[in-house]
Amino acid sequence: MKKYDLIIASGATICYNKLAKDFTYIKTGGRVSTLIMPTSVDNLITSLQVTDSPYIIGGTTNSLISDKGLDGEVILTSGIKGITINNNTITANCGEMLSKVCNVAKENGLSGMEGLSGIPGTVGGAVNMNAGAYSSFISDILDSVTAYVDGKVVKLSNKECEFEYRTSGISKKNITVLSATFKLIEKNQILIANDMKMYKIKRRQSQPNDISLGSVFKKYDNVGAGYYIENCGLKGYIVGGCKVSEKHANFIINTGNATSNDYAELVNICKENVYKKFNIKLEREVKYFGEFI
Repeated sequence: MKKYDLIIASGATICYNKLAKDFTYIKTGGRVSTLIMPTSVDNLITSLQVTDSPYIIGGTTNSLISDKGLDGEVILTSGIKGITINNNTITANCGEMLSKVCNVAKENGLSGMEGLSGIPGTVGGAVNMNAGAYSSFISDILDSVTAYVDGKVVKLSNKECEFEYRTSGISKKNITVLSATFKLIEKNQILIANDMKMYKIKRRQSQPNDISLGSVFKKYDNVGAGYYIENCGLKGYIVGGCKVSEKHANFIINTGNATSNDYAELVNICKENVYKKFNIKLEREVKYFGEFI
C-alpha cells in the first residue's frame, strides 16, 4: 500500500498543487506540491510515520510561505480538534484555536488563560513558540504536552518543553505537538469574562485589525520592536501590497494584494533601518517556509 493511500485510509485528506494563498492566514504564497490535512491525532501520527521530514504548519497565523511554494510534503494540523476537561485541567488537541480553549475555560470557571484569549492561532503553534500577551505565557499554565518525537508518542512535562521567550525546546528540536494539557484555577466565571473583555479592548486599541501575522519581531532588551521601527519613521511604509501598520509598527499588514516577497522585503527594510539607527539586530518571530530572496 502506498504511503498516501495509508494516509487517506486513516481519514486524512490530501491536496496536490494547492496555492498557499488560498489557505494561509496572510493570504500569500505559491503552490504547495502535497498538502496533507489530518482530522484527528491518529491521522496525524500516521501522516508523520509515513512521510519524510514534512513541514508542520498549524493555523498559519505566524507562518509565511514563499511565493515559490514548497516542493516537500506539508502537514496542516488545524483540522485536529478536540477539548476535554478534567477537574481544573483542560486538554486540547493541537489544531484547536487557542481562543476557543480560552472560552471553554471561561465557561467552566477556570482561570489562567485570560491574557492569552486574544491570540490567534492553534494550540500546537502557541505551545511551540510559547505564545504570550500582557505578561501571560503558555508556559505559565502548561502542565504537559503529548508529542511525537523520533517515531514515538511521548508525554513531556513543562520543564521538558524547555520554554524560553517566544520559543521552546519543542520548536528547536522540531518536535510535533499532538495535544497540550493546561492546569488552571477555579474562579468566578463573571470575573474571568470581565478580564477577557478588558484584554480584548486593550488589544483592539493598540493593534491593527487588518490581515497580518501578528508581531513581526521579538522584543529587544525588553522593549517592543515597534518602538524602534516607529522611531525609524517606518510607520505606514509600503512595499507592494504590504504596509507597516500605522497603528502598531511591529505589525505588517496585507493591504489586499500582497505577496510573501513584499512581506519579507518589508521585514528586511525594518531590520536594516533599526540596525543602522540603534545598532541592534531585531529577531524575527514570524516563521518562514521555503525560499526567500
